[in-house]
Amino acid sequence: MRGVTAAVLAVSASVVLAGPARADQYDFITELDNAGVWYSSMIDMIDIGKELCHELRHGVAPPLVLGKLANTGFAPAESAIVLMSAVNHLCLDAKPVVVDWARDQGYVGPL
Repeated sequence: MRGVTAAVLAVSASVVLAGPARADQYDFITELDNAGVWYSSMIDMIDIGKELCHELRHGVAPPLVLGKLANTGFAPAESAIVLMSAVNHLCLDAKPVVVDWARDQGYVGPL
């Protein structure tokens, strides 16, 4: 499980490094598009990103958020990209929780 988590975080880290540090729903969508994440509706995807932020802000652990994304049809790597894109563009205040969790999982790369 740790190997999968590390691989997912490595994929998302490469996407994260390209993003600016300001909150913007269109940058969130652009990052998903650039990473090749498929979604059927931009409005629904923005709502998903906002919901992820809401959950993280209210104490839902990152693995549960990733699991929820996976249960809605996203592949594990896509789930990590969606999570990190949301954190970087919609709720930068939630990033420390995700970074701490990633470090606890043994991920040492850039976030």
